[in-house]
Amino acid sequence: MKRRITSMLLAAAMTITMLTGCGSQWKETEKTDTGAIVLDMYHSWSTDSERGAALDKLIQEFNKEYEGKIEVKVTINPDFPAYQEKVKTMISTDTTPDIFHYNFNPNDLSRQKSGKLMDFSEYMDDEWRARFGEGDLENLTIDGEITSIPFEKAGAVFYYNKEVFEKAGITEFPKTWDELLEACKKIKDSGVTPISLYTADDAWYTCNLFTYLAAGYAGVDALNKGGDINTEQMKAAAAKLKEFWNYTTGDAIGANYSVAMNNFASGKTAMVIDGPWLIGSLGNDIKDKIGIAQAPTFGDGTVSENYVITDAQTPWAAAKTDDKEKAEAIVTFMKYITSEESVKQLTLEGAVFLSPKLDMEDPDVQGTGGLLGEYLALNANAEESTVNIQRNLSTAANSKLPSLLEELALDRLTPDAFIEQLAAENK
Repeated sequence: MKRRITSMLLAAAMTITMLTGCGSQWKETEKTDTGAIVLDMYHSWSTDSERGAALDKLIQEFNKEYEGKIEVKVTINPDFPAYQEKVKTMISTDTTPDIFHYNFNPNDLSRQKSGKLMDFSEYMDDEWRARFGEGDLENLTIDGEITSIPFEKAGAVFYYNKEVFEKAGITEFPKTWDELLEACKKIKDSGVTPISLYTADDAWYTCNLFTYLAAGYAGVDALNKGGDINTEQMKAAAAKLKEFWNYTTGDAIGANYSVAMNNFASGKTAMVIDGPWLIGSLGNDIKDKIGIAQAPTFGDGTVSENYVITDAQTPWAAAKTDDKEKAEAIVTFMKYITSEESVKQLTLEGAVFLSPKLDMEDPDVQGTGGLLGEYLALNANAEESTVNIQRNLSTAANSKLPSLLEELALDRLTPDAFIEQLAAENK
């Protein structure tokens, strides 16, 4: 009898362990007192930002429309690098949020291959599929499963202080990289630091510049295809990046996004390469002084004049569930947030550029003025694009990148050695 009881307890323990290991798939669906399905949503868009406020408004509108049926409850972590790691931890510990977003990296498919994400394939009808560029869906289809829904893919463009440029005697934004370096010298001589860069966290600004330079030497197709980065073109791009380091702030080494962005927003620097969310961070005292420009080229036709570097695709994903009713609730919300009206609202009120299609012929969109209007027009006219190189590096290379950039900036690494060491980490 004792042996039988022991066997029963062991079997029960194994069953509990198996269920626990399956995470959200076996998690009981939470419902409100009125019977509404509760969806836990985890994201990084702080409500004190334009895009966060616009997203929050959209979620509230959804909850009102589906009152008594579906309720989305939100948790926000505005520290995006920490947020990214938290998502990975939640997946590995079987606490995957019902809905969350992340930066897609083709060199790190641990999320998609975890077996813990919902596959949207059976729900992707023709009408919903038509909302996205086919390439975006293809990139996010892993092993035949659509485990992520395309959402944000913002271009990183040059913002520049027109007043500072004019005082330095520069009447238009430079068309070539050598002209831009000449402009940097004039701006520096006028008493203003030319460009905001930084090395900490994801080194977003610095890597935007580096990617633009690399595309200028190698073309966007070479970067889009990935592969070995230990090439002569990449070494040339690193050497040119080193030249620009002579024109950034003294706190760039070790600084993060907040420091570098505020250097531009406060007028301490004349240029920055950023996405549309920057617009909401600019005060009215400086916003009217800012212009948006296409990136320079080397003038040799390697890239088109209208090319753009983008952030990584930042899609939505959902926890896998065996509850059909809950899965359908998730799909209902995903379709709502990627609908034409929602995308229009998020774009115009939140200053974000999204993957789901925006009707550029819409009078409200065409009537968008100011910096956002300039930004939308530039992105709409882009002929070529490639993703910021940092977003495609391996985990090991990403962790090493800040120190390598600092060594390059401090002349402790040559441009060739910088690329060789980064490539070695990226394997």
